[in-house]
Amino acid sequence: MVTYGERATLFARNPRRAVRVCATCAAALLVATISYPSQGMADDDPPAASDSKHVLSKGAAPGTHCDDPEAGHPHNYQNHCNLKDVHKLRSPKKASDSGNSELASKLSNPSAPMLAINTYLDVTRHGGSAPEADRASFAITIQPALPFPTRQNKGSLIFRPGIPIQFGQPFVTASGNVDTAVSFGNITLDTLFGKTLDMGLIIMGGVNTTFPTASKPELRADWIFGPEVVIGYASKKTGNVWNAIVGYTWSFPDHAQTVVGQYAYAINLGGGWQTTAAPFWSYSRESKTLRFPLGVGIAKTGLFGKLPVKVGAQAWLYTTPPGPSGPEWTVRFTVSPVVRRPW
Repeated sequence: MVTYGERATLFARNPRRAVRVCATCAAALLVATISYPSQGMADDDPPAASDSKHVLSKGAAPGTHCDDPEAGHPHNYQNHCNLKDVHKLRSPKKASDSGNSELASKLSNPSAPMLAINTYLDVTRHGGSAPEADRASFAITIQPALPFPTRQNKGSLIFRPGIPIQFGQPFVTASGNVDTAVSFGNITLDTLFGKTLDMGLIIMGGVNTTFPTASKPELRADWIFGPEVVIGYASKKTGNVWNAIVGYTWSFPDHAQTVVGQYAYAINLGGGWQTTAAPFWSYSRESKTLRFPLGVGIAKTGLFGKLPVKVGAQAWLYTTPPGPSGPEWTVRFTVSPVVRRPW
């Protein structure tokens, strides 16, 4: 009888089959998200366009920062809406651009309680001192953000499982050469709790876990576990978001210790456009190796039919030598549809 692990290995060793299955799953996921009611602006959705006259008659407007304690939006403690924001609503295009920019900012905020189905395609160029280290690989990762907000806005518990499939992933063999493999990857899970304070400060804490699920033994990680914190700032005036994640992990049974992290920024350009990047970095205490990439990219948030979607591309350039084998640069393409939470 063929075991589950053997079936996973057979699947991973057939690139065409893996691509077909991944494409089918992605298409099914997209159909499911389109058929499900879109989340729009998450918990604080603005009133529908048909209600705009009623809203304007009260001096309020969707997408503005009015002082409305009953609605839970006392952003600027104003007694009336900014006249400039009210005028923006009278132009459907400007109102749409404002909504896209606000949604883009929320999708860039790690504490925002939005259910986004993040899908990443990473193309990486590898190099190093080992023989045959110069290679290219690509990976598909699905990482949904699953938020569970608490009552009275005390924060949100957010789970982010990462499920990768790797193609042409290099590894150093016992003889010191570099070989490649197609593999179902090691699943990761970020568990975070926190919120964005009224002043715009983002504070979160939690744990990150890596599960040894790779179908290729040479790519299978140890059990990895450790705490992590998120510190950032979300500007209410501009919608720009900056944040950094820092974690400390232990692997078992090898007990390797690594400092890991991610820095991210998203600067609004208007109309749902952003210049943004979110590269990962790491420092191994055993090998004294720091891998810290410089990232730059661009993203656009808008509607695909009635479905809010954020798409973008980033480039990460690693500034340190890769050692025997490691990444030199990565290009990441992202697609993040947003759906309404069923809970």
